[in-house]
Amino acid sequence: MSDTLFSSDVETADTLHLGRQWLGDLLDLALSLLLGWGLLRAWDVSRTPGRLIAVTAGVWCVVCLVGGLSGWTLGQALVGLRLVRGGGVLGASRGAARVPLALVDLLVSPILQRRVFNRRLGLEAKSVPPWRGGLPWKAAWLALALAAVWFMVVPTRTETLRYLKTLDGWRCCHGRATSSPSRCTNAVSRAVREAASGDAQAQSVVADCPTAAAALGR
Repeated sequence: MSDTLFSSDVETADTLHLGRQWLGDLLDLALSLLLGWGLLRAWDVSRTPGRLIAVTAGVWCVVCLVGGLSGWTLGQALVGLRLVRGGGVLGASRGAARVPLALVDLLVSPILQRRVFNRRLGLEAKSVPPWRGGLPWKAAWLALALAAVWFMVVPTRTETLRYLKTLDGWRCCHGRATSSPSRCTNAVSRAVREAASGDAQAQSVVADCPTAAAALGR
């Protein structure tokens, strides 16, 4: 989607870089979903739709609030924009106001071809190359995104203990060939760490897993 899709004869604060603003908000929303999913996996709780929506909404609030205080969000930075008010940051109040209003603008701006609530809040999109300005904030957002991906890739405690009780897990525990050697290694290492920390369920699984029991006894 390009800015020309939303172009008009007269560019105002709420129509300037409209396409990039829309994409930036969409990326921030995707980042919130990614972080929400990563948090649920890090907490090792069931990932029901309601819980995912609630956590994602909480992360979206933080994204908007921190964006208001710092002037930077990862999504807007990736498309080369920074939302400002009078040349400075938005502030906590306007950052908080963007929590619901940015979502509304995300839905209606392709139709109305303007950012209705940006005008009401006195916000303006300033074009800034992605590699300039706010680098610590951009790095922090990127680090959080990578951490979320890490938690999505690495098996949780529950997944690890459940795997070691399967047929493939039995092969893993008894030194037999498995369909995924790396998963076997990671599961044994995680089970040993959990058992060493005093987790009763992990200790029970390790006791029935010779490979893990041997590693724990070293």
